[in-house]
Amino acid sequence: MKKAIALSALALACMAGSASAAPLMLPADSPIYFQFNNLEQVSSANLTVPGYAPANQPGIVNNNWGVFNISSVQNGFPSVPNTDIAGGPTFFADDGPGGTKGQVTGIFYGIQLTGATTATSGYIDLFWHEPGADQVDAACLAGATCAPDATTVGKFTGGTFLARLAFASGIDPLNATTTIKSTTDPTTISTSGQADSFANVVVGATYNGNTGVWEDVLNGDWFNTAFGTRDIRFSNFYNGLPAWTVPASGQDPAVNGLRSNDPGRVYTAPVPEPASLTLLGLGLVGLGYRRRNKKA
Repeated sequence: MKKAIALSALALACMAGSASAAPLMLPADSPIYFQFNNLEQVSSANLTVPGYAPANQPGIVNNNWGVFNISSVQNGFPSVPNTDIAGGPTFFADDGPGGTKGQVTGIFYGIQLTGATTATSGYIDLFWHEPGADQVDAACLAGATCAPDATTVGKFTGGTFLARLAFASGIDPLNATTTIKSTTDPTTISTSGQADSFANVVVGATYNGNTGVWEDVLNGDWFNTAFGTRDIRFSNFYNGLPAWTVPASGQDPAVNGLRSNDPGRVYTAPVPEPASLTLLGLGLVGLGYRRRNKKA
């Protein structure tokens, strides 16, 4: 009996040690509300995303791309079942370079304009930076010290790969190809407006050979749409950003810079019951025990 208790304790300790070494972990089976800060470019031309190979693969059209940080992650609550989640108390806040919290950043790309206020396709890659390794501050997010170049992209795409998301249909119940819908034409210089979208986790996606740490927990399928369930919902509030607008940015003509603050919502996926996790841990411990006996 004592041996069984000791093995259980060892199994749980092993799992706890693994969890503590991981990046910020989201609570399972929970409504979550998070806030983004974006820097982005929009153009009727196919733009090259500087310094990020996944965005420049054959077949990907970049009419819209950008980088972002997640400034806060909050415990939310469903305001409309399977439709919307309201924010609440913050359990993670980005305290910037020199802070102790770490940082969540990302890049979005592959968004193809289909009209003045609609777009299709698109991806989002999320990354975690340990405290001391984060580089994004307020001046960067205002476009003052971060230009639309490879150096900036590198600040937002280093660290631990968390997940890849793909924008998905559902925001327009009458159009199965529209993944993003806005209130104004984002290619108009100095424009402001709003945009809404859904996204799903790309299961099995890798970056530099690594699977995303958040892949499973973000795969909640909570939001109902006319075309099926979706994992995440975004609402964007954007304004013109001269620092990322041609000619200030020095890129191709007709490139509009935007800055946006975007709430996102997800109802995270459940995880196995604690008893199942304990059995899994015991199985791993037992496997190691048998291997040692075999070698002996």
